[in-house]
Amino acid sequence: MSACKRRLWFLILALVCIACRHAVHAFVAPSTISTRHQSYSYLPIVANRATDDSSNNEVTLTNPADMRLREIQSELKERNVSYADCFDRESLVKRLLEARENHPVVSVTVTEKEDVAPPKSTESSHAPDNDDITAKNDANTVSLDADAEFDREVTITELRELRVKELKEKLSEYKVRWGTFNEKEQMVQALCNAMEQRFVQSKNFSRSGSITPGEVTDVTESVLIQEMGWLESDLQNGVATKPATADGNDPPHSPILLDIYAIWCGPCKMVAPQLEAAAAELGPTCRVMKIDSDKYQRLASVLRIGALPSLVYFDGGNVSKEVKRVEGALMKDGILDFVNECRSIAS
Repeated sequence: MSACKRRLWFLILALVCIACRHAVHAFVAPSTISTRHQSYSYLPIVANRATDDSSNNEVTLTNPADMRLREIQSELKERNVSYADCFDRESLVKRLLEARENHPVVSVTVTEKEDVAPPKSTESSHAPDNDDITAKNDANTVSLDADAEFDREVTITELRELRVKELKEKLSEYKVRWGTFNEKEQMVQALCNAMEQRFVQSKNFSRSGSITPGEVTDVTESVLIQEMGWLESDLQNGVATKPATADGNDPPHSPILLDIYAIWCGPCKMVAPQLEAAAAELGPTCRVMKIDSDKYQRLASVLRIGALPSLVYFDGGNVSKEVKRVEGALMKDGILDFVNECRSIAS
């Protein structure tokens, strides 16, 4: 009988131990799990975080894949990182990612835009138009100084410091065949000649300094008037090409291909990438611009625009005159054929 009692007590004690162990897990486990969740769920997700040394303020940087080439180059300059050996977007993005890991931010100017406002012009008494400022800032100005000259000696010195591989890449950019060159100096001289030729073409390319060779520039009315050589008084009288402003001193510039569009126009949106491709092929031989007909209705009225989109070709004289126009959406090849036709007519 005593043996049975002892076994019964051992069984009861074992059941009590098991019950206590389950009770401990029931109270301890939930708190542990919630603590682990709290340690991760409330952490803010910040991609590419940079800290300013002066104020310890976190600045969220933009993903390089979403940045423009100009923005990537600007940030590399702020970090004192050279990108002279980067010739495509992929290499620039890779260089920026490496710079963000290895080089601190020298200066952070993210929100305070008023500190970098452009200086006010002293040539005119009235404030500049915001559209003019936007157009000039967006355009990659080729040469604003009409008296600037190409420094051949300095250019040759800089090119001689490049490696042969870098010279070949630059020659390809300027569309110069380098397969027949046996010496590095031949590449240097050929590249310098191509750069000088591009400089001369770009120098006399745009009257306002806002038009870039090989690109489509969305211009304002004032910029277009300056490029055309027109007078404001002529536009007020409804005259687009009155040759009363020609003084013979202004050298002729490249012809103008003007796209008159509207934001709401579906065919205009379809033409936009085709026009950009055509402009890249035309390069410095033609000033390619576009203007919003809704925003500048007076100019659209003076040009007698009856359909959208409309492509109008002007000659490159002191006072530009219309050569021919075409209405409707054209693809790249159609645009190039239209320009060639207009050139033959103008000549």
